[in-house]
Amino acid sequence: MIKSISFRGLLGLGIAALLSSTVLADEGLSLEEANTIVKEDIASTQVMAEVCPAIIGKNAKFDQNIQLLIKAYLQDYSDKSMTFDKLQADSEYKSVLNEARQAAKETSKDEQQSVCDEVVNYQA
Repeated sequence: MIKSISFRGLLGLGIAALLSSTVLADEGLSLEEANTIVKEDIASTQVMAEVCPAIIGKNAKFDQNIQLLIKAYLQDYSDKSMTFDKLQADSEYKSVLNEARQAAKETSKDEQQSVCDEVVNYQA
């Protein structure tokens, strides 16, 4: 699923979902589908955290915004005790994360730069 969406598209979808926090509830999605979307959003954010420092250098605002995005996405997860660390052990999350990493590899450097800049300039 992620492979067909660009790295920039993932960020755009993720930020759009963040800005309308009730989007998951209003879409009539099953609990599993909603959780998968949250995992995809967090995976794309994790990939940005891995890729962007090489592009934009060390940036405290970027790091802060990445943490804000992850925290916000986790609020939409059905199991409220779920943490980013716990998610790392989830088999579905690992698969989604690998797909997001592959999508990032297939994205141009200019597009990656743009996504990284958007995270730096993100206003919660």
